[in-house]
Amino acid sequence: MNDLLQGLIEFHRAARELAATRELLGGVPEEMRALHDEFTAAQSALDALEESALAAHKARLTAEGAISDAQERLRKFQQQVPKVRNQREYAALLTEIDGAKAEIKRLEEQALGALEEADNAAGELATRKADFGELEARYAEGLAAWEARKPEVARRAAELEAEAERLRAELPRPILAQYHRISDKYRGEALSPLRRSEGPGAGFWFCSTCNYQVRPQVAMEVRTRGVIVQCEGCRRFLSPGEEG
Repeated sequence: MNDLLQGLIEFHRAARELAATRELLGGVPEEMRALHDEFTAAQSALDALEESALAAHKARLTAEGAISDAQERLRKFQQQVPKVRNQREYAALLTEIDGAKAEIKRLEEQALGALEEADNAAGELATRKADFGELEARYAEGLAAWEARKPEVARRAAELEAEAERLRAELPRPILAQYHRISDKYRGEALSPLRRSEGPGAGFWFCSTCNYQVRPQVAMEVRTRGVIVQCEGCRRFLSPGEEG
């Protein structure tokens, strides 16, 4: 195989493994994914309950403060009753008194509702926290094991980065630039192996990714001479076997 195509294939392998290793370092290993998702969902539920309980507590305090203000207004209105001079003033004052009483009643119901909501949230929060303890312990254990493995993974990432840099330096700039354009477009999948499909009298070659039929002469050049060719369908670089 042409050294250039072989170098492109090896660079592709190193680049893909490096990307996967970096992604792993930024998250959790696959065997811990389900536990991580379960823990994250449970933690989010606890946070939501705590926010709900806090919001209900604040709403109750706000309502109680408003009740105090309304009661003070009612007291002042009631103190004015002996001072009214005619029926019109008396009717107007009664309207103010009735309005203050209605507002106090509404606010008391609001405060009671907020209190019940806070109590319910606190009760559910206590239950969830009791159940969360076991999950949190399992997650902490898994996380500790992963943290112990991380230095080894980080060392592998450094090795891959050095290897990718070495291979990158051996590739012509135009090919490398085209590789990166394709890689960006297809999320790292810049190479596609040829696939043979037997037909009556002869075999046919296809791009294994987009299924575009490759001319026999082109397939032969890629497989026997290592010529660098892009698929006419998806524009990925074609490789001779299962290297992509």
